Amino acid sequence: MKASRPARWPLLLLAASGWLALSATGLAAGSAPRVAVTVLFLLVCPGAAVLALVRPLLGPRDHSGDAMESVALTVAVSVALGMLVTAGYYMTGVFTMPRAVMTLAGITTVAALGALVMPGRRRQGGRP
Repeated sequence: MKASRPARWPLLLLAASGWLALSATGLAAGSAPRVAVTVLFLLVCPGAAVLALVRPLLGPRDHSGDAMESVALTVAVSVALGMLVTAGYYMTGVFTMPRAVMTLAGITTVAALGALVMPGRRRQGGRP
């Protein structure tokens, strides 16, 4: 049971990261803290949360090169989610930065808490 405890804090911080980024949008436009927090969130957090939720479904595999693979997948999934959310808001004519960050914060929170609630999901049974 102690082995699963350290995995809780990163997921809880990940779940809260979007709301920190949303609060940073209230800072002065173009200020260094606003830019740093929102760019870091947009490039890392949604993808990290989704991968934390999906990764256990992949089952056991070879982990050589896993760190670079995880970084690349995290950034790619984050950018893809950001593009989907932004395109959806632009197509409906209601895009604002706080609205897009709020949507991504919600996605990040749901994915991180989903990974937290179901940490032991693994494929069961043998493969043919």
